[in-house]
Amino acid sequence: MISVRVEVFSDYTCPWCYVGWARFEKALRQLPDGVVVDVHWRPFEIHPEVPMEGMPFEDLGYPADRWARMQEALRASAAAEGLIVENRPKVSNTHRALMAGAWAQDDLPDLFPAFHERIFVGYFDEGRDLGDVAVLDGLADSVGIDVDHMRVALDEGGWDVALADTATDAQIMGITGTPTFVFNRSFAAYGAQPADILLRAFDRAEEIQSSAKA
Repeated sequence: MISVRVEVFSDYTCPWCYVGWARFEKALRQLPDGVVVDVHWRPFEIHPEVPMEGMPFEDLGYPADRWARMQEALRASAAAEGLIVENRPKVSNTHRALMAGAWAQDDLPDLFPAFHERIFVGYFDEGRDLGDVAVLDGLADSVGIDVDHMRVALDEGGWDVALADTATDAQIMGITGTPTFVFNRSFAAYGAQPADILLRAFDRAEEIQSSAKA
């Protein structure tokens, strides 16, 4: 039996995190029997400067021609995974959404995968503003999460620590972008890698683990 821990540094408004999530799920479904994977999604706020009301994409500072090329490549990659990414209306503030994801992952692990996906779909496919508390509550409610329970957990404080710890770990490990997949704290795969590349990363993690035990 081989156990592999994967930490995924990710943000909900990062389109390549959405594509990377789909590809990672594909890789997990292709792993052979005997490989146990402990996945921990790390809430990495890539644009903490975004105000609560959000901001236009133009404010990210990309030249218009470069932005157009980036979006064309993104749409093609997303479509290959059956995803829609072009309906997001602006850059949302994801601080509360990331806290909610971290809370659900720890307190409601059975509901977290559906909530995690629902947040991505809500933003990229449905154009919902993740910085709007009512929107986030609605997304949680749609997957069976007790919204009152979630509000109390987030409003009482404490889940900011998950974001702060992630930022600290990212700095220590030299991680500056998302998504980043860290395998057993030994090495990382950067970006929305195809499933076959991620499977090779799992193989490498197993090899390193086996060598350590020898």
